Amino acid sequence: MKIKRLILFILISICSSQHLSAEGDASAEYQIKALFLYNFANFVEWPYDAFENSTADIQMCLFGNVPFGAFLDAIDGTLIGLRELKINRTSNIESIRNGCHILFVGEDQKVKLPTFWNEIQYIYVLSIGEETDFTDHGGVVNIMRTTDQVLFEINISNAMANGLFISSDVLRLAREIKKNKVIKGDLQE
Repeated sequence: MKIKRLILFILISICSSQHLSAEGDASAEYQIKALFLYNFANFVEWPYDAFENSTADIQMCLFGNVPFGAFLDAIDGTLIGLRELKINRTSNIESIRNGCHILFVGEDQKVKLPTFWNEIQYIYVLSIGEETDFTDHGGVVNIMRTTDQVLFEINISNAMANGLFISSDVLRLAREIKKNKVIKGDLQE
């Protein structure tokens, strides 16, 4: 089963590195981003304490307007290991206050990011964004678009601080792996 997921992730990475046509850019990019989120769910391990019990769902929260959310709706309820993946799409912070295992903040909610992390004191969350310096300000994974590719970077220090273990298979595919430098006891870049 793990080999199938690895092959799928590699295929996605290859597809994301192919030149995107001008006409199908948005749709292809949305599909690739949705596949990245789905595959991150397959290649990240959460500690047992991250779940209420051994069969609790993996909660993927899409907060705000996420244009590729429809692609993720298609996988709602699929199994990741022994857990179901549940997609929670909302613009109401109260709907996600109980916790998310995977969190993606949409374009319309990005203005809230400076205070957002203080409002929701999650642990064990894989935060995924698509904005410059996302991983430098607490995010774990940043998906970015270059001229003709969709790539990602990972901040391994932020992942570890959130109690997450990211598969070395994913780390090998990352464009960049960042680590925070410890300065006078504080985590900073």
